[in-house]
Amino acid sequence: KSLPMTLDMATNIVVISDARTLAPEIKDEIGAYSDIVGSGSDVNAPIVAGIWDLFDRKTPTESYTAEWDEMKYVVKGTGVITDTVTNQSYDLKPGSLLWIPKGSRASFTKSEGFSTIYVEQRHGEGNFKTGSEAKASCDLRSKLATLIDNFVAENPSSLATHKGAQETLAGENTGSISRGYPFALCMEGGKGPYLYSVDKREYLDFVSDYSAAFYGHSNHTISEAIRSALSTGFSLGSAIHKECHLGERIKRRLPSMERVRFCNSGTEANTYALATAMEFTGRTKILAFDNGHHGVTLNFGSGDNKLNVSHSFILGTYNQIEANQKHISSDLAAIIVEPMLSEGGQIPATREFLSFLRKTADVTGAVLIFDEAMTSHLHINGLQGFHKIMPDMTTLGKHIAGGLPFGAFGGRSDIIAANEQIAQKLGHSGTFNNNVLTVSAALAAADLVTEDVVHRVNKLGDTIRNRISEICAEHHFSDIKITGFGSTIRLQFLRVDRDLLMGLLFYHMVQHGIWIGRRGFLFLNMCHTEDHVERFLTAFRKFIKELK
Repeated sequence: KSLPMTLDMATNIVVISDARTLAPEIKDEIGAYSDIVGSGSDVNAPIVAGIWDLFDRKTPTESYTAEWDEMKYVVKGTGVITDTVTNQSYDLKPGSLLWIPKGSRASFTKSEGFSTIYVEQRHGEGNFKTGSEAKASCDLRSKLATLIDNFVAENPSSLATHKGAQETLAGENTGSISRGYPFALCMEGGKGPYLYSVDKREYLDFVSDYSAAFYGHSNHTISEAIRSALSTGFSLGSAIHKECHLGERIKRRLPSMERVRFCNSGTEANTYALATAMEFTGRTKILAFDNGHHGVTLNFGSGDNKLNVSHSFILGTYNQIEANQKHISSDLAAIIVEPMLSEGGQIPATREFLSFLRKTADVTGAVLIFDEAMTSHLHINGLQGFHKIMPDMTTLGKHIAGGLPFGAFGGRSDIIAANEQIAQKLGHSGTFNNNVLTVSAALAAADLVTEDVVHRVNKLGDTIRNRISEICAEHHFSDIKITGFGSTIRLQFLRVDRDLLMGLLFYHMVQHGIWIGRRGFLFLNMCHTEDHVERFLTAFRKFIKELK
């Protein structure tokens, strides 16, 4: 039978004769739950008990961080939970007692008929709510469930693709960032600022492939360059004259890159840059920063990343000067930093912080590396040009090759000269480092990036940030944080139910034909106009209004 959420704190003994027969009502992205009862002894941190069912699945849920201590007792079905910090998995069956302490990270990797009784102590916004507060929370979850149901009904071809991918691809697709419950929306094409799904729906794209599609989709100039390269041979396995021209264009935009080498991604570029710095200095210690992301093998977000390369890293505190004084030493080989955190929340570095790092590198002899893979499109000379702070080395990726795979690293001539030794010791080669298609696309793209274009797109991003702030203030909604620089934007909700709110925003935008990142990322491209921005803001205003 169905059980509505109990709205009153328990002051007397409560007995549920057979909790296994109860069915939770409130859906979220991975399952459904209902609170049964909450203690009244501590209204700020009540102990809450209820029923939680996990939807049947063969693929992992997104890893989540426990906001409070949780205990679950399995009453039906089977499942597998993985501790995403230790990467250890546990089989769950009826009778299993599961303890998830606050701060731990977990993913449910498999489930069938899985049902639990939970007991947890909640804090802050997660408290067991009474009266209208509980109803409001229930209404939001019900609304999300409705949006998800509509999403499933309206995208049968994407669902079919998802089911087929489950049989062949690990994790449903080959890019973790594209995953999402209940399945990834599958695109089949793009033109200008629009994407087109396999379900024949059009979306105004505010993701822009996380800045790689800074030129919009199917740009004519870039497409013509690729077509031309196709007719002359595109995998020649030798030096080509175009790579020298591309090196000159990159050096013109980023003067810190006196000499350049190409590779295939920003991740590779950062890996080679660190190796070059260690070879040049003869040292091994590297200063990186918390929440920094320099690729999947150089990721310093929360938790232990098993994919990280095994260098001797010291983690400093981003945007803090005093806290990093203790890390200054003469045995530093490199200091690697994003002028704006990417995965870490689109938080721009302060000029004072970057200046401090420049002085630290000068004093210690360490190589200062600016990772501009996701920031070089924000100023004609990268954010190093905006701040007028010259690093010793720079790494690039994302938009440089017009949407094709590309990476580059470069810097002072004397440092890059050390790479000639690396080429002998480590063998810096790569089948696709100077692929004709990629280099041709990058040369064509270089002609499109002008100071005026960058300024115009940045101004649109500034408009979105300012107008979102105004809309939220107008509706007395303060539980939001808006960060970014120029054409990049990150929206984050500040309440404990932030994942619920982000899910609502994502599916609300999808319903209105607007494509944003599931985690609140927006990247504008040069095809966007003021009308496109206004369309997004109109949909956002409606979203905030419906929350109240």
